[in-house]
Amino acid sequence: MKIYNAKNVFEADQIILYLKENGIGAYQMGSGITMHEVSGFGMYGVDIYVEDGKEQQALELIKQLQSA
Repeated sequence: MKIYNAKNVFEADQIILYLKENGIGAYQMGSGITMHEVSGFGMYGVDIYVEDGKEQQALELIKQLQSA
C-alpha cells in the first residue's frame, strides 16, 4: 500500500529505516533510474509502500519523524 511520496531517495531511505526500526515492513519505488539525473533526486519523488494493515501506524511514525 502506497502511503507517502518522499522528495528524494535520501528522505525515503530515512523514512524506510525508521519504519523498519519500528516493526513495519517498508520499501520504496521511484520513478526509475532514468529519472534520477542528479544522484538521489527524481522529478516525481520516491513512493514509499508498507505492508497491508500498517498504513495508519506508518503515517503516524512518519509524522513523528518529521516533527523531530
